[in-house]
Amino acid sequence: MAVSVLHWGAKADTVRCLASVATSQPPPEWLLVLDNGTGALGEADVQSAAPGAVLLRAPENLGFAGGHNVIIRRALDAGATHVLLLNNDATLEPGCLAALVRESAAPRTAAVGAKVLAADHPGTLWQAWGRVTWRAALVERVGRGARDGPPFDAVREVEWVPGCAMLLAREALETIGPLDERFFAYHEDVDWCASARSAGFRVLFVPDARVTHRGEGSLAGRGPANPARYLSARNTVLFARKHGGPLQWLTLSAAIAGSFPLVLLGRGNAGVARLLWQGYRDGLLGRALPLRALGLR
Repeated sequence: MAVSVLHWGAKADTVRCLASVATSQPPPEWLLVLDNGTGALGEADVQSAAPGAVLLRAPENLGFAGGHNVIIRRALDAGATHVLLLNNDATLEPGCLAALVRESAAPRTAAVGAKVLAADHPGTLWQAWGRVTWRAALVERVGRGARDGPPFDAVREVEWVPGCAMLLAREALETIGPLDERFFAYHEDVDWCASARSAGFRVLFVPDARVTHRGEGSLAGRGPANPARYLSARNTVLFARKHGGPLQWLTLSAAIAGSFPLVLLGRGNAGVARLLWQGYRDGLLGRALPLRALGLR
């Protein structure tokens, strides 16, 4: 098994993440970290946290999808049977890797997701699993903000699991391919799980695999009108273009039409509304991502 970590954001987050992987039992066969265009993560930083980890470098920010795909391809070439995608602002709790690998042995399992706990609120879920609602935000993050407990204590088949701690099986990667790089960031995990399920694979939530996650660490400091608004809106439309039928398009269109005026009426929401509108528009028109304008390159 290989673990894939992208560095883009706070170096301290990445170091903590790598250290949690390095002390996991059993340890992964490969731990690969990609400096996603920052040039800030050094070999000494990586080796101090996780001796033996491999540091790769991208010349520019490739996004969540493109960055992880660099590692996925390298891991598969090395013979990895599974690849764990792990956010750099997440840390593994003891036994997490073992639980993920154990449940991944179930037949036709494409992805296995961890129980993700909020770093700032112990005992509270950041997310358990997800559903596609076809509302304006596209998805529901099941368990978000709930207390950890019995409703989230059983292994279950789900629609999608969050990419911040998602174990992908080689068989599924070879069948449907890696992450769709058109998404860049946001909803690429939803898309990959939808593609896997359409191909006859299963997606599982595994509660014994526990991860602590800070969440939105890279963009939260930019305020409400940050690139995540644009990316989420654009990728909602991209997902619909890829997976939606007439009923889903009708539901989504009605939800956006009903919610957008409420955003416009909110005090101080002009910047948010502008980014949402641009995202929906660019998704419909198939426009390229304005990464430099968004401050992502």
